[in-house]
Amino acid sequence: MSTTPDITAEVEAATQRVRELSEQVAQQARKNGLAWLEGYERVLKNLLDLEEQAAKGTGAEWASTLATTHANFVRETSEVVFGAMRDQLKSGPRT
Repeated sequence: MSTTPDITAEVEAATQRVRELSEQVAQQARKNGLAWLEGYERVLKNLLDLEEQAAKGTGAEWASTLATTHANFVRETSEVVFGAMRDQLKSGPRT
């Protein structure tokens, strides 16, 4: 007589391997997302600084005030948005 393979054990082992691989993929995606987010924040900060410097270079008070107001609005808004995104990426999946 031949023995039949224990299919249940094989399926459970395969399922466990898939779970482990899925978690590894999710962890790497979170790391990549955080790296992208931090890079985007740096680029945005540099662009806003450049906007303010360029406006100040015009010598027009109204242009400088407008650029500073705009830059501050974008900074404050993006802090909230980026903070929420960062929290989601750090917390991992919701189960």
